[in-house]
Amino acid sequence: MMHFTIIHYIFVVIFILIFGLLVLLSQNEKNPKTRLSLIIVSFIISSIGLIVSLLILDKYTKKGKLVSYHTRRDYNKEAVIITGNIQNKGKFKISYCTLDIRIVNKVVRKKGSVFKYQTSSVGDMFKSRGYKKNFLNDSVRAVEDLKPRLTKSFKVKVKIPSSFENPRYFFHLVCH
Repeated sequence: MMHFTIIHYIFVVIFILIFGLLVLLSQNEKNPKTRLSLIIVSFIISSIGLIVSLLILDKYTKKGKLVSYHTRRDYNKEAVIITGNIQNKGKFKISYCTLDIRIVNKVVRKKGSVFKYQTSSVGDMFKSRGYKKNFLNDSVRAVEDLKPRLTKSFKVKVKIPSSFENPRYFFHLVCH
């Protein structure tokens, strides 16, 4: 559930006024079936416009930043523990932030052996010998209820294949 700001409420009022204006304009129609269809279409258009506007507005009012992070490999659980801090850079409260994580295994060539990695998921269907999955995508909820201009720490655990020897981490933060 996203937190509404004063700007969100202004947009809701604007779209209610647009719907009311379209209903008033449809009252000029003499045929009741046509009038009803105009009202239904006006409601659908106003609702879609409101939802799209609120989602776009939410993207620009809820600004979070990944300030710092540290990764630690847990070999017993075959996972990576990611700890760090997320800061609310905006003026409005953030409901939650989702951390999209992409883990890519760096290919390490050892003398005398050749490692073959296949980056597409098509190879996973055939499970060819000598080919291993080279990347992993995951999305985890990192923080919730982050007030404006404050920083909150997080700790998440992501399962990782044991074949990953030298992984690199790429993060993308999405806040709502």
